Amino acid sequence: SAASEEDQEALSPIAEADTDLPPKAIEASSQQALREPNSAVAAKERLNQLRRTERNQLELGFESLAKDAAAFHDKNAAHNSPREMAAIQIVKTMARLKKGHQHCKHPRGCDAVSVSSCSYYFESIFCLHRGVMKRHVPVNAVQVLSDTVHAVSCGDEGSCWVWRICDAKPRTHFVPKTSLGPIKTVSVLFDTLRIVSGGFGSLFGGVGHVWEWRSGKEVATTRCVTGPILSATEIPEWRSVLLGCGNGYTLKWDWNSGKVDHLPWIGRTSGELLGLLAVLATKCKDAAIAGIGHLFKEQKYVTEQTFLEAIVPKHPGIESSLDCLWNINDFFFGTAFGEVRSVAYVPTKVRFVTGQADGKVRYWNADTGALLRVMRGHRGPVNAVVGELTTQAAISGGDDGTVRVWCLDSGIQKMLFLQEYGGPVLSLAVYPANRIVVVGSADGYVRMWDLHSGMLLCAINTGGGAVNSVAINPSNPLGQILAAGADGYVRVFNPR
Repeated sequence: SAASEEDQEALSPIAEADTDLPPKAIEASSQQALREPNSAVAAKERLNQLRRTERNQLELGFESLAKDAAAFHDKNAAHNSPREMAAIQIVKTMARLKKGHQHCKHPRGCDAVSVSSCSYYFESIFCLHRGVMKRHVPVNAVQVLSDTVHAVSCGDEGSCWVWRICDAKPRTHFVPKTSLGPIKTVSVLFDTLRIVSGGFGSLFGGVGHVWEWRSGKEVATTRCVTGPILSATEIPEWRSVLLGCGNGYTLKWDWNSGKVDHLPWIGRTSGELLGLLAVLATKCKDAAIAGIGHLFKEQKYVTEQTFLEAIVPKHPGIESSLDCLWNINDFFFGTAFGEVRSVAYVPTKVRFVTGQADGKVRYWNADTGALLRVMRGHRGPVNAVVGELTTQAAISGGDDGTVRVWCLDSGIQKMLFLQEYGGPVLSLAVYPANRIVVVGSADGYVRMWDLHSGMLLCAINTGGGAVNSVAINPSNPLGQILAAGADGYVRVFNPR
């Protein structure tokens, strides 16, 4: 039989309250409990049924349930009959279940960012770095050769492979004669015939090699005495390359003559150092002193007092220049830069940038070796840097999971890309059109960011662990992405 007039009146707060359930659904649920002969048993059965079908009910659009449940209070509890209390308990239980479900699914402050999958498809995979070994042998570096048909990759097994991109067919295998450990970096030289690679060479040192990619013949070799070679890039000077070492120095190597300069520069004798400091004193106000090197203080060749005694008589008043004194203090007492994890040539000028373990990005003059600018912002080591192709800017990525764009003329940070779920940024590459930066992260994803709007465009799940290196094919086809993974494979993705 239909509910009595008193029952209808007692249930009116259910329909009038601000609720997550539509009013008709609440009324139907309450009326059904009231009409059952044994209301206590019926209410319990109804409650169990609601629990079993909770997920289905959520999908059917019970959007206002939480509000209605919150609107219930016990001010009329003394006037409610057992049947009415059972009906109200049903609605409250549903509200509590839904609230708990939502809380577990979307914790406040941890909502996942919705990112579309990139319009790319899997093309090929190169497997020979891992070979027949069961354990993972990370691939540390990959680059596309100038012919855009072949790629070169190097890994922890201590060798480099040149292979055809479209079908992953191997072409050349290079095994250094003097290398005793993993190869950490590789770069293609401008002459299109040779490749520079570097890595571990001895127990504490590193070795860099120049070799021909068609024959695998080794052309030249250099050493970093106290640390591995972690990064490499070529500069336009005739047959010169830059190698980033684990001891905090960047080697400017003329592989044709064998000459090696250490940046920041360091002399060999105390007389040379005093002479150099006297010459550079005239450029003190331009911050050139900071670019000479920090190893002076470690080797105890020159003290701050000796330096001041040498230059003050020739340049009266120089000790009153705050900028100059700051540079002198930083020169003698500043901390070491940390290992050079990445080095990149800036195409717009004959200069380069380095990303180092102390969390700073440094901007250098490739001709003089002067340190022009230091950019701070990363809260951890900088793992990757790359120069923009058409503007005086550089992009860096670090252990803090951020990608930052720097204006090299002013040192100001122009943009910040925050990867909340990607973990440390391990590799970077810029599209030839200079509009998109491709980011390889420790979570195994390759993400694409718009350099103009700062928006995350899409992501590719490589499925191979940390993405240690990424490369972009400038043609054949344009935008093709190569991702070197920690699982020992290099995966190729083509745009649709």
